[in-house]
Parts: sequence; C-alpha cells; structure tokens
Amino acid sequence: MYNTHNPKVRVYAQTNAKNLENVIAFVFASIRVQTSMLPRMMKEYRKRGIKSSWIWGNKRTGINYVRKHRQDLFDRMTSILRARKANCAHELMMLFLEVPGLGLPKAGFVVQLVSGKSGCMDVHNFRKYLPEVDASKGTPNWLQTSGNSDKTKRIKAQAYLDLIKANGGSKTMWNNWCTHVSMLYPHHFPRAWHVSKLHECIWQDQTKGITYDNVSEYLDSIK
Repeated sequence: MYNTHNPKVRVYAQTNAKNLENVIAFVFASIRVQTSMLPRMMKEYRKRGIKSSWIWGNKRTGINYVRKHRQDLFDRMTSILRARKANCAHELMMLFLEVPGLGLPKAGFVVQLVSGKSGCMDVHNFRKYLPEVDASKGTPNWLQTSGNSDKTKRIKAQAYLDLIKANGGSKTMWNNWCTHVSMLYPHHFPRAWHVSKLHECIWQDQTKGITYDNVSEYLDSIK
C-alpha cells in the first residue's frame, strides 16, 4: 500500500507550492476527524479554500500561514530534499514545525506525505505503540513543542523520529495504520487498500455519478 500510494503523494507535493498547500491542508483536515470524511472536506477546500466550513480556530490560523508562506515552504522543502543529507527527515520536521498548529505528530505526517519519511503518531498509533500513554489526552508532554526553544524542538524532533524508527519506520507504520483503520471502519473501508488510496483525495474528485456517501465506491472509481 505504501509503495503504491505514498510515491504518488510525494510527486504531487513536490511539483509546486500550491500542491504542497493542499497536502498540508489535508493534514489539518485530518485532525480530530473521522477518516471517511476527508474526501468531502478536500473537495470543499479545492473549491472554497480558506472559506471551507471545516476551517476554524487553529486550523484557520495554520492554513492561513501556509497560504501566505507556501512558496517559501516549498522552496526550502525542495532544497532539503535535493541535498539528500542523512538528516533530511529531521530538517523537514523542523521546517513544518514552523507552521502554527502542527505539532510533532502532524508535522511528521506532512514529512511522510512529502518525502516518504517519518510518520504520524495519531491516537490510533499511540494506543498501538505506546499503550502506557493516555491517548485521550492528546500528545504526551515529552513530545509537545509549543513554546519550546529551537534547541528543545530539535531534540524532541529527533526523539520523535527515533520513535517512528523503533516502531518499524514510515512504510510499516503506514501499512499498519491503514489495516487498523479498515478493521475499525469496515463499512467505509472494506480493505486496508481503500484507506491507503484515500490519501489521493488530496487532488482527486469523485467520478460522475459516484457520491462521497460510499467512500469505498468513490475510491474504487478514481484512477
């Protein structure tokens, strides 16, 4: 699944600044939202932008920042990727932590989508990989970066990447997460493959005659 769908998202994100904006908007859309809602939300975003009904509070602040700085974010991301340094994932984490509203888990999700590295320690993954953490309370304090110095953020970003690596890395965590969500919501996602392909809703509209009410049908319809 990762090998099929993640490279498509990477190519899309690395094409231009507007595409990167859409990828980061998708990450904001995913915060505290049922996964099956994302295709509908991204269609609205492509049509209405910042006026989308789901954008408010911290999501509005973060997406406004991305829209204002998307070219700078894209240019710096491209420079980091082209340098091919060993600390590429760490530098990308630090870049996207500059976006208001993106902590380590969601900055990690952006990095995963644009580069195939890192990953998202969302509530499902905290319960799976760190059962001692009370996932209902959100990101544990040792991974929170709000108000931290640049030095502390760098240390925590590395600790986060080490956590991703310890749990199998980006590919394994992507595939395991898709399988887990499919098992939780089989009505929406009969197969884990459907969850993985859902990431293409960042740019894909539904085929004529297919509605978002049947998410798996929508996903089967897009090429």
